[in-house]
Amino acid sequence: MNNYRVSFYKDLCNSDGHSFKCLQRQIDVQSDEPSQALMLAERLVDNERLNADCVEVILLSGHPELEHPAVYSPVRSKHAWNRVA
Repeated sequence: MNNYRVSFYKDLCNSDGHSFKCLQRQIDVQSDEPSQALMLAERLVDNERLNADCVEVILLSGHPELEHPAVYSPVRSKHAWNRVA
């Protein structure tokens, strides 16, 4: 079983009109794989109220620091943020 950090983000615009992702909620869960971690986190967090635009699932190492991204998953036909680690 692995430890994952699941982060829920909302897309917002700043006063200059540039978009950015704003962290709404973050939860650490244990599961065998990233997709299972995402499903567990969505059950623990009221995502309907958050209405997150994207969700990020990151595999955690044995320490509190992040080790490497596991998967990026869109929520309800909205987009995911892509980044190269």
